[in-house]
Amino acid sequence: MTLQRRLALTIVVAAVPIVAGLAWVRVAAGRHANEAAMRDLVLTRAAVIGREACEAAPQSLSVPFGAGARPPWMPHRRPGRTLPRLLRSHVYDDAFHATTPEAPPFPVALRRALERGGDAASQRRGLDGEAAGAKRVVYAVRTGWSPGPCAYVLVWRDGPPTLAPLRDWLVSLVPLVLGLVGAMWLASAPVVRRVRELAEAMRQSAASRYETPVPEAGRDEITGLARAFNDAGTEVREHLATVERRDRTLRDFLANTTHDVMIPLTVLQGHLAALERDAAATGRADRAALLAAMGEAHHIGSLLHNLGAVAKLESPEDLVQRHPVDLAALVERVVERHRPLARPAGIDIEFAVPEEPVTVSGDVTLLEQAVGNVVHNAVRYNRQGGHVAVVLEAGRPPDLWRLRVVDDGPGVAAEAIGRLSERRYRDDDARRREPNGTGLGLAIAREVADRHGLALRVRRVEPTGLEVEFAWPGERQ
Repeated sequence: MTLQRRLALTIVVAAVPIVAGLAWVRVAAGRHANEAAMRDLVLTRAAVIGREACEAAPQSLSVPFGAGARPPWMPHRRPGRTLPRLLRSHVYDDAFHATTPEAPPFPVALRRALERGGDAASQRRGLDGEAAGAKRVVYAVRTGWSPGPCAYVLVWRDGPPTLAPLRDWLVSLVPLVLGLVGAMWLASAPVVRRVRELAEAMRQSAASRYETPVPEAGRDEITGLARAFNDAGTEVREHLATVERRDRTLRDFLANTTHDVMIPLTVLQGHLAALERDAAATGRADRAALLAAMGEAHHIGSLLHNLGAVAKLESPEDLVQRHPVDLAALVERVVERHRPLARPAGIDIEFAVPEEPVTVSGDVTLLEQAVGNVVHNAVRYNRQGGHVAVVLEAGRPPDLWRLRVVDDGPGVAAEAIGRLSERRYRDDDARRREPNGTGLGLAIAREVADRHGLALRVRRVEPTGLEVEFAWPGERQ
């Protein structure tokens, strides 16, 4: 159902009780007016006859009147105006007893109304005791001549009552309802037109991925709706742009990571094939080939762990879980995990932690991956016979701590220090020493540190080497 039809139906439903109430008020007002007119009519005739004449001959006020030409006691009637039907009347005393034998009993309801102090009363159900089909309007009027035989007058019109109230009700209902519906239809037409235009503009805006805003002409509620839609469209457009950037970044990352993983995997397969040939020919494996295979396997594992860390960091939902993390235990796990990689290369890796526990709230997986990436770089890019030290220091108070990874390898150029934590950045020396590297280790460490409010600093060590420091809180220098 359209808005205009719904409004029209609402108007009709609301108009019926309103018109019914107005009709009731009109009927009640007409009833009171008729009672007042009948009272004036009776009192006018009584004034013409006089009280003494009425008390001497009560039947003088009880004869039919109103038929034929204008009676002399009706001075306000226009000349030639006649009453359409006779008015019957009878006179009653103070006790509501009739003074003429042919008078009907005084109606009980009208008697009670006059006893309550009214000057006139009426009822539409006719005289008491009459058949249902003989209903008529009966009026009772107080003459003011009390006590005496002419205290009250009972008047009724010959014939059944007219249907004027019902006709008036219908006549009032139809034009009022039609007028209300017509007015509503005309008033709602511009609103409906603007709503339809707004709906079409919204569809066009959605088709353009909310690049085209809907018009905001006017200063009413529809304009407010258009403005709210444009605001929502702006947020949706920004969200779509963010999702597209993340999707594009993820696709690039997956493509690059697939390439990065395939290279060491191919090298690992070559080492394993060589080990198989040596074992088949001599019954023993070449130690150098075995160490190389172990290094490539460790590199592949590091790549996959970094892929998981990036997926968690790049997720639109916050997947970082925060729990108390024992940093001393974390350092020990990282160092022991890298000993098999450092030992064949003759690299000595050691760690030192304080006796008192050092705890931080964070995601243990990400923190361990960040520290592991730094240690992995220190081992992988070190020289034969080099050294790596992982040192956890607690300050005063204990929540001031720092974790340093120091190596005595070749180090990096001074101009490259500031770019080491950029994704995919590798200096020329690193490319020459490890052409299969990805440049993700320190970038992930930087993002993990930022997510946990840590400071990550990279410094050169003289005469050679590199130091990477995690510090809490982040503003500590």
